[in-house]
Amino acid sequence: MVNSFFNESASVLNRYKIYHVLFWFVYIGFWSIILSSGNSWQRDYFNASIFIFFHLVVSYFNNYYLIEWLLFRKRYLTYLIALSLSINLVIFPLSIATYKFIPTLEENANAIWSINFFVYNFIFILFTVLLTSSIKLFRNWFLKEQANKVLEKLNIENELKFLKSQINPHFLFNNLNNLYALTIKQSEMAPEVVLKLSNILRFGLYDSQKNKVTINEDIQFIKDYIELEKLRLGSRTDIQFDVIGDTFNKSIEPFLFINFIENAFKHGANPTLAHIQINILYEITDNNEINFKISNNKPIITNSVSKSKIGGIGLKNIQARLKILYPNRHTLNIVDDNNTYTVILSLKLI
Repeated sequence: MVNSFFNESASVLNRYKIYHVLFWFVYIGFWSIILSSGNSWQRDYFNASIFIFFHLVVSYFNNYYLIEWLLFRKRYLTYLIALSLSINLVIFPLSIATYKFIPTLEENANAIWSINFFVYNFIFILFTVLLTSSIKLFRNWFLKEQANKVLEKLNIENELKFLKSQINPHFLFNNLNNLYALTIKQSEMAPEVVLKLSNILRFGLYDSQKNKVTINEDIQFIKDYIELEKLRLGSRTDIQFDVIGDTFNKSIEPFLFINFIENAFKHGANPTLAHIQINILYEITDNNEINFKISNNKPIITNSVSKSKIGGIGLKNIQARLKILYPNRHTLNIVDDNNTYTVILSLKLI
């Protein structure tokens, strides 16, 4: 309710420019103290109002015309000349108003028309102009920064949606190939594969559209995928999946680890391997970090084509997402030796 009140008040002030009136009201009060003549505060405030009126004229002319026409267009010398002329042009009518409306100076008319009067008022008006233009420039900068933040947020959201749209077709294509292979063999495992695949697709089509899912949901998704691959690959597969740490009330962005798991099965399930060994560790530490490690054995001889596939769309996709979602809060290490391929990903949760 408090935030709503302040937001509504700010909207009204901005709509009717009431903050302009408030600023000049306070500013005149400041100058009434500076120019105090020992009379009543009403008289001092009136005297200051006469001076500040001419400050106000130059300030608005500068803010809404000179800055827009000259300063923002980088015509700096022309801007300085125009500003100096504007100040000088109002000093003469200021002198007349001072002589006519400030009775304390009527007996000292010579002081009004002296060079000192012009110099002092030039400095005073310049001070007001610099103050008001600084406020204007700061406000413009602040509004621009706010707009840039909104635009950056929209760009990030759009990029993440695009990256997710890449993941789902890629993932679906791989698993439909698995199901196709089993139906060709008329395997009794096909119905179970369909059930597992439907669970996975539910996660891919619905849960993945969320900004975050619970870690338990993410782990269950990985387990379903592993079971699906076990059914496809049979007894020659040895998969170790360990979960360590407290998962309660913790969440994570969906589809952060599946690309690495897909790669492990894709390259670990090479026909030249008699035994497939895949080890997965999903650790949640007390420091609110997630350490994900996956390793798989591979053939000693790997052709250039299979090597290039390791760095395909899946890996590039996850690297792009990590850069957006976990800037300076993640480390990704990939170790590719003759016998094993290992990925270690650490994430610092907020």
